Amino acid sequence: MEMTINALLGELLQATQRLEQTVTQKDSDAEEWLAILDEREVLIGTLKERVEEVELTPAQRVQMVEIHEINQRVIPLIEGRKQGVQQQLNTLQRSKLAMNTYNEAGPNGYGAFFDRKK
Repeated sequence: MEMTINALLGELLQATQRLEQTVTQKDSDAEEWLAILDEREVLIGTLKERVEEVELTPAQRVQMVEIHEINQRVIPLIEGRKQGVQQQLNTLQRSKLAMNTYNEAGPNGYGAFFDRKK
């Protein structure tokens, strides 16, 4: 189905707004983000092909600017969430390593604890 540049820009703007709403929701699922990001990627690819052929109108440029502004607000939120998840993973790995180190220490003698940390 052949879509016009106006239709593509409209869909891209809607997808970008949905992404912003999803990202700003507390406890939103990253899988939802990825689905919307994939949809946007397809739209952007199609739009790039079309834009090379024609000149954008001022109204289309305004839509592009609005999409860009939303992106600038959303990207730091996604990065912040990504860093939070990475910190949780690091903490989990450290605690798992600590538990494995102490569990492999061997038996305790007479209720005493012998620290054989490696």
